[in-house]
Amino acid sequence: MKGARTLIRIGTFIVVILGVISLIGWLQQMAWQKGQGTRTHIKHKKKPIFPQEREVIALLREIANKQDRKRVGLVLKHLDHESEGVRATAALMIGRLGGGIEVENKLTQLSRSSKQDGWAAQIALARLRAEAKSSEPSEQVDIFLKELGISLSRLRQAGWESAITDAPISFETMALRELADMIAKANRRGVDTRAVEDKIPFEVDYPSALKVRLSKMGQRERIAFLIRNILTLRPTREREYDAQALADEGRAAVPAIVSALQKVHDEIKRNGFTKLGGELNS
Repeated sequence: MKGARTLIRIGTFIVVILGVISLIGWLQQMAWQKGQGTRTHIKHKKKPIFPQEREVIALLREIANKQDRKRVGLVLKHLDHESEGVRATAALMIGRLGGGIEVENKLTQLSRSSKQDGWAAQIALARLRAEAKSSEPSEQVDIFLKELGISLSRLRQAGWESAITDAPISFETMALRELADMIAKANRRGVDTRAVEDKIPFEVDYPSALKVRLSKMGQRERIAFLIRNILTLRPTREREYDAQALADEGRAAVPAIVSALQKVHDEIKRNGFTKLGGELNS
């Protein structure tokens, strides 16, 4: 049993390396499949994601993570992509990059869709409007939720429902994850967000809580934290989100990943097995 778990964890970690080096989006897509959904009581069947779509999704995430506004036009172009998943990703990333009237018009048009790209467009519009009206995190949260017609109690309820039933992610949980990104952005700017964090139920959704926590760490600390999680914690679906976050660190994570794998390899060679514990990035 321990041997099987070891193989699962090492296999997952190798996949992370490939995802980081190639940036083709395999890890990005894992989080997308878990992280996107529809409004409560409306379920969409998952569609196959082809390699070309994964590459585009990875590119869109990279542009948003780097806040590369010179490529906003490229992201905007993908709002018309043939893939629903790509359109939804593009909508969310546009919401994080910002834009003018053309962006709002395109998102408004897409928001009429009853599919996941429509939900993503609504969330992106709410974020754009909230950040345009205020720079204060608490006010942004209030505006964002008002735009979407969601209460904090509903966010909490939806999060617990998703955790207990393992149902498709609700529209409310999608919104919660976008709130986490907004708070993470404020944290990276050095804004004290503790008061607003206390009133938002991030704890009911692992990806949301993880994003907020990571935003308070430096890059080296984030990478070490995620590697330890992937190697030492149980191989549950939460590790997929850890892998996604590690992939988002880009090539900066490669040396630490290689070092960790070398330590695992050396331990297996020395003992015939690995405990997958301890400090891997000392």
